Amino acid sequence: MAQLLAILLRGFGRNLLVFAAIVLVLASGRWLRGEWADIQHIVGELPALRQAQAGFDARRTVLARTAEEEMRRLSGAGIRQLDQRIATLDGEIAQLQRAQQAAPVLEAALAGRDALAQRLAQSAQRALDIELRRQQKAYLLALRARVDAVANRRAALATLERLHQEHITVYAALRDTMQRRARAAAAAGPWGKLFFTASYRELQALEALERRLRARNEAAHRAFVAQRALVSGLPSVEALGAFRPDQQALGAAAAPLRERLQQVEQLAGTSAAWRAWQVLQPLLLPALLVLVAWWLVPGAIRALFYFVLAPLAARRPPIVIGADRPDLPTSLPASLLTSQRISAVAQRVRLAPGEELLIRPDYCQSQPAGVAVATRVLFDWRRPLSSLAARLWMLKRLRAVTAAEVVVSPTGDPLDEVALLELGPGESFVLQPRGLVGMVHPLGRRPAIRSHWRLGTLHAWLTLQLRYLSFEGPATLVVKGCRGVRLEGAGAGRRISQDATLGFSAQARYTTVRADPFLPYLMGRQPLLQDSFAGAGARFLYEEVPRSARAGQGGRNPFEVLIDAGLKAFGI
Repeated sequence: MAQLLAILLRGFGRNLLVFAAIVLVLASGRWLRGEWADIQHIVGELPALRQAQAGFDARRTVLARTAEEEMRRLSGAGIRQLDQRIATLDGEIAQLQRAQQAAPVLEAALAGRDALAQRLAQSAQRALDIELRRQQKAYLLALRARVDAVANRRAALATLERLHQEHITVYAALRDTMQRRARAAAAAGPWGKLFFTASYRELQALEALERRLRARNEAAHRAFVAQRALVSGLPSVEALGAFRPDQQALGAAAAPLRERLQQVEQLAGTSAAWRAWQVLQPLLLPALLVLVAWWLVPGAIRALFYFVLAPLAARRPPIVIGADRPDLPTSLPASLLTSQRISAVAQRVRLAPGEELLIRPDYCQSQPAGVAVATRVLFDWRRPLSSLAARLWMLKRLRAVTAAEVVVSPTGDPLDEVALLELGPGESFVLQPRGLVGMVHPLGRRPAIRSHWRLGTLHAWLTLQLRYLSFEGPATLVVKGCRGVRLEGAGAGRRISQDATLGFSAQARYTTVRADPFLPYLMGRQPLLQDSFAGAGARFLYEEVPRSARAGQGGRNPFEVLIDAGLKAFGI
């Protein structure tokens, strides 16, 4: 019952967590959609709006300077020339007004990411052209009135009356338009602010008409005042001032554009997603390049090692540890030159009187009662670091007065087996201390352990094994190996996996050769190099299954890999 209750509680807890996660995702979905829509909105409009505003300001400056130059040239023109120019301005204003009214209908059919920004920019440019031409026309009307007054006083008085009547007519039309616009705005209500409604277009048309009438009213008023001043000042007539565009009125032409730009900038200033996008956007391309390099650079390095360094190393002279020892034996019994499995789960070590066994405690399974047992702190005091790294410390030392048998077996790892490697007098064998768990040797005649550094050969640097340790007999080495240990004769040449190698004869010619084919190596399914051994009478020792291929070895952290590489460099 208690177990059933525990299962139910665990299932309820898991489902509760899943339910909470679902609620959190659903709750944040709307916010995420809103933030994404804001980002798309800002990205689509903000650059285009800023560019449109900058273009408007630059064009306003150029057009104002051009208009000033034109008005200065016309300051001495006659009435006919002024009338022609005024008529031209009227035609241009009418054409621009028609284009301004038709533009929203045409642009509504356009599709594009910055269609609204383009529409606002084009509308502002047309409004600028209309306002500048209105100011030019007003100035030319004043200039014409002055010229006319100077030419004929009577004509000046008649012109004054005519301008007064025009002013009254325009003002009446302006008041009527303002009243119509107020009534239309009241009737439209909120719908008049939506640009896609008919009420909005009606209000825009009335507003445009009001601006035109207001401009005409202002122009008529200025012309009237100017004419009256001329008449009052006769016979002396003062010169009309130079034309200066009203910059405030010109800037007002871009009011919708500026308003929209301010809205988008305010949205960009308050959007956390937009600020994050601005931070991440410059990093996207470098991140993509790093990702591409992450995939391509290792392949390029592997290709360099496979096609350049590995063939180069294969052509280098082999490593022969016993090359400087011509006294080492070079011939062995034929039975030792064939491949044979020399390991077992347990081995009987015969300990004769006058012999000593050094063994790791976890490999000593049973021993006779009459054997003297002691402790040896380090296997080799001259190489303390190697002894500690190979776990050859705190060893059991067994000595027998009479012949005895000691059973050695790996009690801590069920996949390991042990083998006995006998070395005759003067025989030297290169062995990795990681595979050594014990040794039998005569009392007082411990085997010589020699270090051999090979810093000048490419084989050592490619395998990162710069030092080799050799053991000289007479001795019997107790060696461990995963799933078994095999001793094989080198003969004309044999290749094995580097991870499986435990040792080889000192007179063996040891080289590294490239492992074929290329694609498995490129995909990381096989190592770059294999160990190759050759030589008459030479042997090499290896474990059946490389220890690195055992289950659980693929998850090692980089620190462990670095330590293993350092130990391998020192032959451990």
